[in-house]
Amino acid sequence: MSTTDLSLSFGGVHAVRDVTFEVDEGEVYSIIGPNGAGKTSIFNLISRLYEADSGNIEFQGEIISNLPPHNIARLGIARTFQNTELFEHETVLKNMLIGRHVHRKTILLSELLFLPGVAKQELRFRQVVEDVIDLLDLQSYRDQVIGSLPYGVRKMVEVARALCIQPKLLLLDEPSSGLNPEETEDVAFWIEDINQDFGATIIMVEHDMNLVTRVSNRVMALADGAVLAVGSPEEIQNHPEVLRAYLGD
Repeated sequence: MSTTDLSLSFGGVHAVRDVTFEVDEGEVYSIIGPNGAGKTSIFNLISRLYEADSGNIEFQGEIISNLPPHNIARLGIARTFQNTELFEHETVLKNMLIGRHVHRKTILLSELLFLPGVAKQELRFRQVVEDVIDLLDLQSYRDQVIGSLPYGVRKMVEVARALCIQPKLLLLDEPSSGLNPEETEDVAFWIEDINQDFGATIIMVEHDMNLVTRVSNRVMALADGAVLAVGSPEEIQNHPEVLRAYLGD
């Protein structure tokens, strides 16, 4: 996935300024920066929640900058949000099955009659969901209602629902936000598992530099919507422009 001269403004405020970057297949690529740097805005542009003022986004050789948002998941791009966006009154299992909806091949009438093709599709969907449940160790929560779960588990369920799309590219927006150190340690493990076992390329927006350093192949630092530097976690942590953006002169 790559972007070229991507820009976005809200009135006179430049949220994203001519951002160009490329993520290699199979990479864990992190985006860091102070609050208001434009990190989540980039995610919203990739997932087509926002319309770019200029620039292009390319995914697997296709320009996706002008696609409608509902086509993005079908291409194999899934995302999570800073605050969980789950169906509070449904179970973990049902929330995860919703993630398979994009792969639905049947029509409403056949589903109402529950024809054999619908039953086979349901079994295939269930197998994918079970694999994700095993990966993220959610067996004990599968039949619990989302509203009754602690925040850390909800964060995992949102990631699980995104994985049920079987994404080629997974966008993680501050996965450790609101979590304690033990839960953040778990996040590091499942990011590694998602990347290695599911083969998903990951772009992560994150403030916790310990997590970023542990799981990332490369890091892009932003400030005021513009790219400051791109490099290994160690290079970014010692980059003078990045230090100035975080700590001031």
